[in-house]
Amino acid sequence: MSKKRVSAIFLYDMVCAVDKILSYTESLSKQDLLQNELVKDAILRNIQVLGDAAKNVPPEFIENHQEIDWKGIAGLRDIITHQYFRFDWNIIWTTVQEDLPSLSSILHDLLERSITEDNE
Repeated sequence: MSKKRVSAIFLYDMVCAVDKILSYTESLSKQDLLQNELVKDAILRNIQVLGDAAKNVPPEFIENHQEIDWKGIAGLRDIITHQYFRFDWNIIWTTVQEDLPSLSSILHDLLERSITEDNE
């Protein structure tokens, strides 16, 4: 399996995780989110998926795509996974509202280019 193909698989996982989070929070206010344990659990799970996938993207791909905060994504996943009670939902909310929409756009573009290049 080529490194491009491997990158595309992990990019796909990242795209799906980000898009799920955005979908889950689309019509929610911050207060609605804070009161909805089901959505909070779904967000945390998809941040873990996002971080796991980011950690598995080949280093060469990461080096060529510094427009993504790979370490920040992996770090947030680690905090949620290993220090569950240490994170702040205000930070998660800000991340969802301010960072994920642009990350989604970048990831969709990278995935499309990766698939296109793989088919050439």
